Amino acid sequence: MTIPTARAFLPALRTLDRELRVPPAERLRILRELESDLEELSRRLEADGLDPVEARRRAIEALVPAGTVLRDLAAVHTPLYRRFTSHISDTRLRAIERSALAVTACAVVVAETLVLMRVDLLGQSSPFLWPVLALSGLLVAVVLTTAFQIWIKADPPEPRRPGLTPILLVGAAVLVVGIGGAFVDFIRLAAALETMPDPTGQLQLTTFVSISALLSVSLLVALGAGLSWFLLSQWLSFHAGARAQLLGVPSHHPPRKRSVAP
Repeated sequence: MTIPTARAFLPALRTLDRELRVPPAERLRILRELESDLEELSRRLEADGLDPVEARRRAIEALVPAGTVLRDLAAVHTPLYRRFTSHISDTRLRAIERSALAVTACAVVVAETLVLMRVDLLGQSSPFLWPVLALSGLLVAVVLTTAFQIWIKADPPEPRRPGLTPILLVGAAVLVVGIGGAFVDFIRLAAALETMPDPTGQLQLTTFVSISALLSVSLLVALGAGLSWFLLSQWLSFHAGARAQLLGVPSHHPPRKRSVAP
């Protein structure tokens, strides 16, 4: 029985997918264009009188890149960031990237602090607000790390998205600290009122304001974590699904070699 032309090219496409060391988005585009060209050339050769098997063999031989062409493609599609940093050693580059992320996280915490100062919430804030602010800075660093890896370095996590798990963990930690801190503040308020009644209600008002600020910031940060995870997850899932559909493989295909030029 004759194998359908579109399916007959899958082995060649899968082999090229493993060997082509370019960013995933570019690899997918190249494979799609190659598949279209293979089908067109195969049909043309069949129209010239070749049998389907020979037509497909010649199409693959003529169009599927190998050797020097693969290396040239890898060089052409090397991400701009990697070109600019190619003269820096991997160890030094990692140190620079981590330092930049640490500075960014600190800047986020400082910005949040300034905003809270402008609305006069720091003077009567819960002590648990500071860990929440620190975790929000960490969250920004984690999200930026993943986004940087996907869109700047063009080396995204594998389709099962293990690289996105820290985003959810930090978001969950923010909720735990925020809700747990609010509960502790309520207990402290109750204990304080038992030992020293507050007929003016000033202590209750101050505590409620600080708890409200704590819960508001915690929920906003946690929502930001969830939204960031969802958007990044959907982007990775879309590309993993497109690759799986093109190559006829599960979207959780085992990891390949890093998609960088040698």
